[in-house]
Amino acid sequence: MAEYDLVCDQCGASCDPFDAIVSWRSQDGAESAFALTHPAHAPPAANERAEVRRLVWPNGYLAFLSERIGKRIAEPEPLRAIVWALAPFVMRHDNPAEMDGMRAASFGAIPGVKPGSEAQPRARVPPAKEEVESGK
Repeated sequence: MAEYDLVCDQCGASCDPFDAIVSWRSQDGAESAFALTHPAHAPPAANERAEVRRLVWPNGYLAFLSERIGKRIAEPEPLRAIVWALAPFVMRHDNPAEMDGMRAASFGAIPGVKPGSEAQPRARVPPAKEEVESGK
């Protein structure tokens, strides 16, 4: 197993960030039983989940962390381990998930959504005016 592989909490096999999920149980403002797994190995008691392919984007990672702030976390260690495991994927300069997101955005598409499946197309932003320097 490579140094930066994600490991499934259930089966112990390597997880691809594009296929893995983080699942947990949320009840009455408290969260518990965080697990990073393959989708097929998600604990049956988990009633919340997030796709790792979105959590390795810097904004997705920060949103996930900020949503946990202020919640009662019954078992913080599994969440702490998941945060540490995802960090190298988020901080890489050549993050493949973010590169795919930027590539899709450059075509006006949303990553993970098939073209033409949106209900309403997005409005295009007009290009910025080109600055021209004038003479002396």
